[in-house]
Amino acid sequence: MKVLVVRFSSLGDVILASSVLTPLFEKDVQVDFLTFKPFDRLFINDHRIRKVISVEKRQLRKLKDLKDLSKNLKEYDYLIDLHSNLRSFLTGFFTEAPVIRYRKNSIKRRLITNPFLKNFINGGFNVVEAYCKTLEKIGIQVKKPRPEIILTEEEIKNSKKYLPENFVVIGAGARYKNKAYPYFPEVSGYFLDSGIDVVLVGSEKDKELDRKKFPEKVIDLRGKLSIRESLSVIKNAVLTISNDSAVAHMSRAVKTPVIVIYGATHPYFGFYPFEDEGDYIIKNLRCQPCDLHGKKECRLKNSDCLNIQPDLIFSKALNLIEKSL
Repeated sequence: MKVLVVRFSSLGDVILASSVLTPLFEKDVQVDFLTFKPFDRLFINDHRIRKVISVEKRQLRKLKDLKDLSKNLKEYDYLIDLHSNLRSFLTGFFTEAPVIRYRKNSIKRRLITNPFLKNFINGGFNVVEAYCKTLEKIGIQVKKPRPEIILTEEEIKNSKKYLPENFVVIGAGARYKNKAYPYFPEVSGYFLDSGIDVVLVGSEKDKELDRKKFPEKVIDLRGKLSIRESLSVIKNAVLTISNDSAVAHMSRAVKTPVIVIYGATHPYFGFYPFEDEGDYIIKNLRCQPCDLHGKKECRLKNSDCLNIQPDLIFSKALNLIEKSL
């Protein structure tokens, strides 16, 4: 059987989409993966994938672009759509292969942003479980779905050359300010005082948007690493602490324990770590969550959801480190 897995973007979502690869590989299914550049770099030398098909986002802006792409996607028994947006829908339509599309639970996820309506919503949702649920349509049951990005021993070893012996990673970046925890410098101070080093990872844009001053001993690698180099750094860490962003999913994918801090968003949206992957912190205010992506301004003008004491995060982090040893 040959399948095409489609997840165009973004970085965190493509990483989580990797959860279907091992179950497919173990059933001898030949897998090609369609995504945007540079996310194809995630799957370099990945034995689970026959071929990665990567395109620039700007190359798929028109209907004709999708038709042209789909002309070369005719050999598949199934197309597994893990994006479920208009672009992936049209890709499936023009490819003419049977499409298995993941359920996004979009309506329920939006209803929970209403302080009144969320009282009537029962049950949780996890994106990784939803991705792997699609495989049931081809007879594959996944009991414990987990994302996984495969690194080489050489990549992991090379990153150690510029890293301290014992450190935590902090992912201080977030696309929107109401997802960005403001007290990471204070959290860093607690770790440094306890003899544990701190390494910052993220993009150059994360660094540009971050006006906070970190302690001098913090190692700031934001904007200096490739995607795979960042994954290798995280792999060598004892723990990751991150906003609800791609760094959290990178940590999950290389099996480093992670603590996710929620502000404007919510674990119910489906991006929380499983218990064996780490933990999360949320104040569970009545107004949380206020937006599906965290982009709206705080309607109370105080962003109290992010007013979480640094010592609480540090304490939870130490407990998780001890538990994972």
